[in-house]
This record gives sequence, structure tokens and C-alpha cells, in this order.
Amino acid sequence: MNSISLEKLGSFCKALRDSELRTVALLGCPIKVRKSRHFFQLEVFVRAHVETEIPTDDRISCKLIFKCPKFYPRDAPEVHMRFKKNFPDYLESEILWEFERVKNSYRGSQYIIPMVSSALYMIEREEQKCTKSAVKDESRNL
Repeated sequence: MNSISLEKLGSFCKALRDSELRTVALLGCPIKVRKSRHFFQLEVFVRAHVETEIPTDDRISCKLIFKCPKFYPRDAPEVHMRFKKNFPDYLESEILWEFERVKNSYRGSQYIIPMVSSALYMIEREEQKCTKSAVKDESRNL
């Protein structure tokens, strides 16, 4: 009886994971999945999609690494931020604080979608601020 419930739980978790991975791909963030027997790891490259004149190399971006336990989303993932590019320190702490809020708010639900979409929103908002301040600086110099 226990093995049947574990099988159903595993099947249910896999279906949720697959659905969530498809949704993250629809957000336009490149992903890479690594699987092992006890967990799966998801790498998501997050960069603003806002149309700006900022060259791609100067844009704010990072790679989010989610290490998800076998029964994810029942259990929350470990999240790490790596390969930060043009990333203000305060933005990293804001995003990590938001991830903790999501972990506490979405217990037993999907975590990756709200975390990726929050990070994407915060990065785009920051990039828009940078673009606006650059435009203001340019107009002062005229």
C-alpha cells in the first residue's frame, strides 16, 4: 500500500515538474535540466527581455540553479544564483529575499515559476531604471 502511494506521489510530482518546465521555457528563459536518482537540477538563464539600446553584453543577467529533491514540488528546492553579470549587490539580496517569501508562501506548490518570473521582473525593472537614468544623463549633456 505504501509503495503505491509513493508511486502515485512520484508520478504526480513528475507531472507537475514537467508542466513547470514547459512554463519556464515559455517565459523565454533558456533552461538546462540535469537529472539523477535523488534529485534533478535545473539551470535557468535569466536576462531582461525589455527592448532597449543596451548591448547584450551590458545587460543584467544571471543563472539560477535549482536543486530539486526527488519529490519536488512537495519539498522546496535549493536555489543558488551564479554567473551574475552587471548585477547590483542590492538586487541580488532583493531577489533572494523574494525567493524566501515564495518558499514560505507556496509550500507544496510549484516554486520555480514564481521564482523565475519574480527574478525576471526585478531584473527588467532594474534595467529600465538604468536605461531611464542613462537617457536623463544624455539629455543633461545636450
